[in-house]
Amino acid sequence: MLRQSSTLRNRSLPLFTLFIVMILSALPASGKPSAGAPCASTIASYKGVPARSNGTYPYGSCQGNSVYGLQYQCVEYVRRFYHRVKGIETRDGMTGKLWAGDAKNYFKTAEAKGLNAFKNGGSTAPLPDDIIVFKGGPYGHVAIITSVANDHIEVIEQNFSQHGTGILPYDSATHTVTGPKVPGGKLVPEGWLRPKSST
Repeated sequence: MLRQSSTLRNRSLPLFTLFIVMILSALPASGKPSAGAPCASTIASYKGVPARSNGTYPYGSCQGNSVYGLQYQCVEYVRRFYHRVKGIETRDGMTGKLWAGDAKNYFKTAEAKGLNAFKNGGSTAPLPDDIIVFKGGPYGHVAIITSVANDHIEVIEQNFSQHGTGILPYDSATHTVTGPKVPGGKLVPEGWLRPKSST
């Protein structure tokens, strides 16, 4: 009996290990920059807008400034995506400093940007193309939502996960997204932003 149970345990171990590996590979990396990929290389793409690697520069840029801010920070991707896909002016010099600044300030400055802000856990569900804003860390984080299901959302981002995409738990009954764990704590989704014209 003991031998049989031990054999069953040994047989189920590889399947259990595979299951854990599959779960971990679906989640964003824990706050690590997209190291592994050379600076400016494409790590993901959504609606024709590539997310690029920032190399090993989590708080700076591996390639200096662009009209959308520090390349290839999370804010730079959001600004570039909204300008190219949504036709909203986000470039430096065209709107003053309206779209510049840290990700952690995006939720409270939504109105000035012509965006509606919806609180995480509120009455409005997230939609693809919304900007999801996270509190936490020194600068916060922003990403673009690419897909919404009953139990998860998918995002594209820069300067966080090594592959430029992430999957986060979502409760469609309460409209609540759970943020990823990062060293020293957690990124907490504050909510999502959407252009007023598409509300």
